[in-house]
Amino acid sequence: MQLSDLTKSKHRWMLWGTLASLSAFPAMATDLYLPGFPAVAQQFAVTTYDVQLTLSSFFYGMAIGQLVWGAASDRLGRKLPTILGISLFVLGSIACALAPNLWFLVIARFIQALGGAAAMTIVRAIVRDLFTGEEMARTMSAVMSIFMIAPILAPSIGALILQFGQWNWIFIVLAVFGVGAIINFTRLPETLPVEQRQRYDIGQVMTAYGEILKTSEFRYAVIQAASASLMLFTYVSLIPSVLMVEFGATPAQFGIFFGINSLSLVAGSQINRRILKKLKVNVALRNMVSFQAVMAIALFALAHVYPVIWVVLPMLMLTIGANPSIAGNSATLAMAPFAKSAAQASAMVGLIQGISSASVAAIAAVVPGEPLAKMTTMMLIIAGLSSAILIMRERKLKRTVRAAIPTLPA
Repeated sequence: MQLSDLTKSKHRWMLWGTLASLSAFPAMATDLYLPGFPAVAQQFAVTTYDVQLTLSSFFYGMAIGQLVWGAASDRLGRKLPTILGISLFVLGSIACALAPNLWFLVIARFIQALGGAAAMTIVRAIVRDLFTGEEMARTMSAVMSIFMIAPILAPSIGALILQFGQWNWIFIVLAVFGVGAIINFTRLPETLPVEQRQRYDIGQVMTAYGEILKTSEFRYAVIQAASASLMLFTYVSLIPSVLMVEFGATPAQFGIFFGINSLSLVAGSQINRRILKKLKVNVALRNMVSFQAVMAIALFALAHVYPVIWVVLPMLMLTIGANPSIAGNSATLAMAPFAKSAAQASAMVGLIQGISSASVAAIAAVVPGEPLAKMTTMMLIIAGLSSAILIMRERKLKRTVRAAIPTLPA
């Protein structure tokens, strides 16, 4: 297949499907594993809150790995770093399956994530290689829509695996998934021509990362994207305890409830695609941040007044349903100025999102309180933070526009 074929409509589904399978690495490696929390805790004689440390180590590995693979991808092209990264993911998954104790599992999860980071980083770079503007944002949303199949199905698949085997088998399935992703990815042509690749040494790479961070539009957009990660992974970190500990759901029921909730992420991605046909990216972002703030307030209030599963789950769906729009549109705005260093800009987005995810998972593990009260309170605080970031960004843009307008002579 030629590079030019990827932007043609008849090849879009193949492109979207392949990129979605790469984007699915974080969701598969977290959501498939969530139903196994109680089993891991029981085998290693720890609490489910202790098992959350394996999520934190995974997110830190994803954050750090994206810096490495982002620079490697801008220098070597998209294909080789992706294949090497996924291969490391496969080895890390096998190490997780063989873990003799919790701390070995924590380290193995870090290694697994370090490799899987390549896939997520390079997906955004490939989209930036091929598209710009609203078309780039729509492509991001399309990829996210397909990718969201992973969090819908993964917990149920994880629960099914637990019906027939131990939690270790989940990581064997992840290793097989990685091998399949490598085979599928080899169908794509290289999207970064040799003449457009960077030839930076390590010092120049760090300087390039510094230049990216100096761009004010990038800083505001990436912090907005980080707030979406904080929101989503507050939910991901605490929902096993909320459903299986506080509400008493079985692993199979957890998979069903989690999958139903994840439908809102698919709906959010589809809604965002349609919105972007009529609205600019920054306007769509503003609307979704406002919507999520209102839903987070309602979730907090209802969860404290009527703490029952049939009230909480619909409100959770509405609150996290705005996340694909916020995350995708923020990433689009953050990466837009960096056509020649797309993978490094993507890596910085991923680094900050990954650190946010890891930090909120660690905080959720140590903050005292009942799971439901803790989750809804943290989500309310994050929604307030996201709204504040949006307001500061828009004020900054207004000042920049006013400064750019020449003053007419008297």
